[in-house]
Amino acid sequence: MISLFTLAQFVNIPGSFFNRHTNAAVVGNNVGSLVSRLLPNIIVVAGVVFFLMIIYYGFQLIISAGQNKSPQDIARIKGSITYAFIGFLLVVSGYFILQIISTITGVNFINPNVT
Repeated sequence: MISLFTLAQFVNIPGSFFNRHTNAAVVGNNVGSLVSRLLPNIIVVAGVVFFLMIIYYGFQLIISAGQNKSPQDIARIKGSITYAFIGFLLVVSGYFILQIISTITGVNFINPNVT
């Protein structure tokens, strides 16, 4: 059996993946520095949350098919899956809208130079 430590040695995630700003102010100083630290990672966080919600509610939907659940419960579970998908699409479309605005105006909203 392969341990997690052995698997972790094969995973190489560069430090620039999370876009850490070396010249950014401390997170607690102001709202601008907080947003500039969170914005590049929102897509990653949204993807992980979306994946976990799809797994959880998909499992709930499969379980409810084998049980005698009420139609309201099944509709609630399907609605949760739909809202998770819509929320993820909103985050991704917001990211691409920022990319388009950044291309048009020349202002980099995704990785700003915070001083």
